[in-house]
Amino acid sequence: MDIELLIYCITVIVSALGIKEIWGIWKRKIEIKNKRDQIDEITKDQITSQVIGELKRKISGLEGKIDDLLKMNKECAVKLARLEERFTLLMKKNSNKIKTKETSK
Repeated sequence: MDIELLIYCITVIVSALGIKEIWGIWKRKIEIKNKRDQIDEITKDQITSQVIGELKRKISGLEGKIDDLLKMNKECAVKLARLEERFTLLMKKNSNKIKTKETSK
């Protein structure tokens, strides 16, 4: 009977002091904090994946632009070579005309 009375008294004291309630409140507070931390981590992961996706799209776009610029550069080099060839031929013709004019005088 002494043990039962002792357990009963301890239960009454614990209930009276509200230790159970304090523990419940503290436990809920810890659970809420953990949920917030998990939500923050999920949000950070989502933002990171979005940023990575955007960067991948930008890189792909830049690679396409680089390819276009390389093609354009090749085309410009070909056009420049043609212009140089025409200029060289024109200069040869002009020099021949000048030489024939000088010899005819």
